[in-house]
Amino acid sequence: MQVVSWRTRAAALAVAGLLLGAGGPGASGQALRTVVMATVNNMNHVPEFVAVEKGLFTKRGVDVKLKVLNSGAETMRAFQGGDAQFVAASPTTLASAWNAGLSLTAVVTIMGDATRVLDDDMLAITARPGSGIRRLHVEDLVGKRVGMVLGGTGEAYLRAVLERKGIPADRITFVNVPAPNHVSVMQSGGVDAEVTWEPYGTMILQQVPGSYVVLRGGGYIGYNLFMATDDAFIKRSPDVVEKVVAGLAEAEWYIRHHQADSAIVATRWIEGLDRASATKAITYMTFDPRISRNTLRAGALEIQALVQHGRIRRALDLAQAVNTAFLDQAMREEPQAFADLKPVR
Repeated sequence: MQVVSWRTRAAALAVAGLLLGAGGPGASGQALRTVVMATVNNMNHVPEFVAVEKGLFTKRGVDVKLKVLNSGAETMRAFQGGDAQFVAASPTTLASAWNAGLSLTAVVTIMGDATRVLDDDMLAITARPGSGIRRLHVEDLVGKRVGMVLGGTGEAYLRAVLERKGIPADRITFVNVPAPNHVSVMQSGGVDAEVTWEPYGTMILQQVPGSYVVLRGGGYIGYNLFMATDDAFIKRSPDVVEKVVAGLAEAEWYIRHHQADSAIVATRWIEGLDRASATKAITYMTFDPRISRNTLRAGALEIQALVQHGRIRRALDLAQAVNTAFLDQAMREEPQAFADLKPVR
């Protein structure tokens, strides 16, 4: 686990080339408000890493510290325990939280594409050499040991692929592999294949000789991630939420325009991530802060799958768990952070 402020990571970095000016509450000598974000050690969360390192929160008067954990389950425990005021969450995480009586509210997308319902290019099934699994032949997974974070998006993606192809999931052995262990488990031969999000799919290809992609993406699910908090914090500190949303929106602009540099930022936050893997992995990802009807539809499909597989009792109407007021404000006040995005249709 890491809890780090931007000063620790960025002491030697020049804060330059930002979309907006360097002024703001933090620059004027006004005291910074400190908050903690619980987030996960993968490249879906590059906007948080970039926003911290480039000073995009501090220039707005908020000192964000990141609690970097291994899974969505760990981030939720941190949030519920009062160790964080913000938490990175998928639609399925939001639905699980609401089923457990915790009403989280998403305020901005940190990874995803508002123009599409189905968006899963950052997910891949990779296989080790000698596994007997052919490229593009998902049916070859039958009888194999397949690693993934059980209960995570990798499992959701695999189940969606199997369902569409008419392959019974019970004919495959699902093996729980924590995200930081994906490469080592593949290297050791502990599994025949793995289902991962980035950067782990690309790290396997870079670090396990002879490994290869069985399937990448394909439009089986729509994968979006949000930054969320609870209504009590929104009511208590709307100014902080406003600044966090604006900082993340600018960070996503920065990533879209400085992809290679943003990938290098990620190597300082994700253990074992090399530059080559990061630079390749980030090309599979879309960083669009908007929450659209496509975003909501994609989330609804994920949540329906949770209900179908008995993971939660009640479906969540994702629209109830979203507050776009702060995004709307950012789009009015900082339109340059959104100007390059494709229209939502």
